[in-house]
Amino acid sequence: MNIQAYLKETRKIIGVGPNFKAFRAQKGITHEEDPFLFIKSPQSLTVENDIYLPPQLTEFICEVEMAVIIGQEARNIAEEDVASIVAGYAIANDITASAHFDTGRFKMFDQMTPIGQMVSIADPHQVDLEMWVNGNLIQKDHTVNLLFSSNWLISHISRMTTLCKGDIILTGTPSNPMTCQIGDVVEMKSPQLGNHHFTIHKEL
Repeated sequence: MNIQAYLKETRKIIGVGPNFKAFRAQKGITHEEDPFLFIKSPQSLTVENDIYLPPQLTEFICEVEMAVIIGQEARNIAEEDVASIVAGYAIANDITASAHFDTGRFKMFDQMTPIGQMVSIADPHQVDLEMWVNGNLIQKDHTVNLLFSSNWLISHISRMTTLCKGDIILTGTPSNPMTCQIGDVVEMKSPQLGNHHFTIHKEL
């Protein structure tokens, strides 16, 4: 499935704050109310194996996630009908500019959402995710352990904003996201979603 045809139409990327149960426990988050949401720009998307981050990024955290690609416009969609508007799924990395939390710029930079190829899967609640950095396993979890499932998230978000073809939902990262450096090789692996790797460079 050609993800690039959909990425050309992406208007928004909506990310979800701590959503894996182990990561929430790691951060001491005990409430189970509505999830924290944020928006990234389409310019953050890249399918390349070399990414170039702006020089003002002095610190950045890599976070493997399952991405959901929306296939058609939807508003107020019921959770049980979500599958009908999904084009496919992909493995992605929701890079965070952690030094810019206080200024609100922590998700705004270009090339901060590397993404793999789009695939069709039988069950988004049965997906394994791993992130390896320079050959070392850093993150590992399974989407059955999401507090808010991907279908619930899409239904919930569609009640706030119209979802359009090409829009992407990032469903949350496992515990132990890693602060990476220029030159690091990041590998994202999933038996269901496929693998994607990228090397981090500084933009000249």
